[in-house]
Amino acid sequence: MKMLLIVYSGPRPGLVPDLLERHHVDGWTEMPRAHGAGTTGRREGTRAWPGDATVFFSFAPDERAREVIEAVGGCSRECVSGERIHAALMPVEAMV
Repeated sequence: MKMLLIVYSGPRPGLVPDLLERHHVDGWTEMPRAHGAGTTGRREGTRAWPGDATVFFSFAPDERAREVIEAVGGCSRECVSGERIHAALMPVEAMV
């Protein structure tokens, strides 16, 4: 089992649930209006640092999670101007 963490910034946050559902990952949690800073800049929802991100968490079997990571990589290469998507895959030791 793996945990997927996907961070999306841009005008189409619905892209992430669509991607997860296409890969048969039916459960996910969405946290809108996340703020932070990284290699692509700051997103603080202010005039000085406009924008925000949407963070998604999900759990999936190993193979399915790897498929999602590959799909996110494809989406990342096709992002329009001002749009970013990043993903991390983490092992899950236990889940209750």
